[in-house]
Amino acid sequence: MSRVVDLWMRKDKSRTARYGKGKRWQAIRTNGRGAEEKKSFDLKDEAIEWAHDKSKRGAADPISVTEYAAQWEARQIHQRKSSRDTIASTVRLSIVPALGDKVMDEVTRAEVQDAVLAWSQDYKLAPSTVRRTYSYLSGIFTEAALDGVVEKSPCVKIRLPPLSSERIVPLTVEQVQTIADTILPRYREVVLVVAATGLRPGEWRGLTADRVDLKNGFITVDRQNRGDSPMPTFGPLKTPFSRRVLSVGPATLEVLRPLVENPGPEGLVFHYGGEGFSRNRASGVWSRMRTKLPWAGPGFHQLRHHHASVLLSQGASVVAVARRLGHKDGTETLQTYAHVMPEDDSMLVGLSDGLIKLNRHKTATDPAKVA
Repeated sequence: MSRVVDLWMRKDKSRTARYGKGKRWQAIRTNGRGAEEKKSFDLKDEAIEWAHDKSKRGAADPISVTEYAAQWEARQIHQRKSSRDTIASTVRLSIVPALGDKVMDEVTRAEVQDAVLAWSQDYKLAPSTVRRTYSYLSGIFTEAALDGVVEKSPCVKIRLPPLSSERIVPLTVEQVQTIADTILPRYREVVLVVAATGLRPGEWRGLTADRVDLKNGFITVDRQNRGDSPMPTFGPLKTPFSRRVLSVGPATLEVLRPLVENPGPEGLVFHYGGEGFSRNRASGVWSRMRTKLPWAGPGFHQLRHHHASVLLSQGASVVAVARRLGHKDGTETLQTYAHVMPEDDSMLVGLSDGLIKLNRHKTATDPAKVA
């Protein structure tokens, strides 16, 4: 970034304390690492020329994409740990190999587009992963522009691969029952509870006895297990909208009762041998179960899809289901599950058909009768 400042006159045409003293025009520019350089001139044209002359910018070496990406990554302290881990692996495995050796302020829009194509065609990344990778790269250059490392971001009007239009095929009641009968016995209660509540994996792994009201039939969801060790690491939910209180039916409460009355470490409802269920352990158990039931889907999240589809297919309100799932609003729910909702054509016909009747003794061509 570069600019020229008038040291003698303010924008409102009033004089500064330096009026008539020294050189009038101060040129300010940034070097290759975002540090500012300043120099004063008698003539405005000379100041402008110096400010915009890239070939003479400071002694600092230009900063590469790899170096600046590392700085940007370190600043993402507002992100959850899992998100920071994803950012780190994406930068290391995709952004650095594609653009890492290039100087930040020399990267062109065409090179960004080529990187996107490489991620899609050479790296064989899924469209959603390509889009996420590009969003990180765009964030890097946006911040670099704010820091003055680049004059403007090259991430403009980049063509991205279309997202897959594949619909979720939810598990049926019979399929979930088969999963419950097949999975390791200590995970069977998990299957039943998640299928009846739609809890996310981090939510059920972090559920503690004090969050279950057996008397009134409620589960309070206000945190999750964000760690990946036998001992829980409690943290905030996925979004602020994920905080909710779920009603639980009598059958599910009976499954929960012995677990709540005999909690594990830190009060965990789901545990085994004095340890909680880590993310990797749960994923491994589901994978082993899939060797027998290959149609089960990629993980415990399939039970959440099942729960949503059961509610919507039975005519439950989209808004009510969104609140139960912890979605921001009904739009998010519809985008994922609209195809499982029942067809309403026949109901709509029944609601509107025959309400207005044709009276044969009056016709629209007889103005007197119509009047």
